[in-house]
Amino acid sequence: MTYPDATVADYISKNFIPLQINVQTNSEIAGKYRVFWTPTILVLDSNGTGYYRFNGFLPPDEFIPQLEFGLGMMALEKQDYKTASAHLKSVVEKYSKSNIAPEAQYWFGVSEYKAAHNVEALLNAWKKLRKEYPNSIWALKVSFVKD
Repeated sequence: MTYPDATVADYISKNFIPLQINVQTNSEIAGKYRVFWTPTILVLDSNGTGYYRFNGFLPPDEFIPQLEFGLGMMALEKQDYKTASAHLKSVVEKYSKSNIAPEAQYWFGVSEYKAAHNVEALLNAWKKLRKEYPNSIWALKVSFVKD
């Protein structure tokens, strides 16, 4: 089980305020966040603004990278590029075999570029994406980048 896993519980308690909603008895909240399937995991800020979501059960070694990615995407959209880079880089370094790692590598490059308008950092991140995850859809998105 994912939620009772000690590593998952520890990660959640350190990084989130978890809230479990019964969508059948709380249809207003389910409607507000467009929840149509459970489980739906939402990464929200303190104002309730949604920044990332994923559905379905995942084992701990895929669940934690998804949460970390969600924190990175929230920071990226809030233009906190340093925090975004740290979270996205963490996904790639700690969970390089996870299914979210190629997308994290893509957005890591974006966050590095946005932080300092450093084209070289962006291109290097995307070259690494093509090298490390050549069969991912994210590698296709940067296929125009020359080695």
